[in-house]
Amino acid sequence: MGSTTIKLSTDTRDRIRAMGGDTYEETIVEALDALEADRFWAQAEAAAAHRGSLSEAERTALAAAEADVDAAFDGVG
Repeated sequence: MGSTTIKLSTDTRDRIRAMGGDTYEETIVEALDALEADRFWAQAEAAAAHRGSLSEAERTALAAAEADVDAAFDGVG
C-alpha cells in the first residue's frame, strides 16, 4: 500500500497521539470508521423519521414501489 505525507497542525498531531493508537494510521482509521458509522446511523434515523412522517397512502405507495423494484431484481445475480 502506498503512503503519503500530510501537513497537520501540532495541535491536531497531538490530538491524534493522545488517542493512544499504536500508530497514527491506526488511530486515524479508527476515527474515520467511527465517523462513517455515525453518519450512517444519522442517515438511517433521518430516513426512518421521514418514513414515519408519511401518510398511510404515501407509505402504501412507497411499499408498492419498493415491491416493484424487488420484483424486478428477483432472480438476478
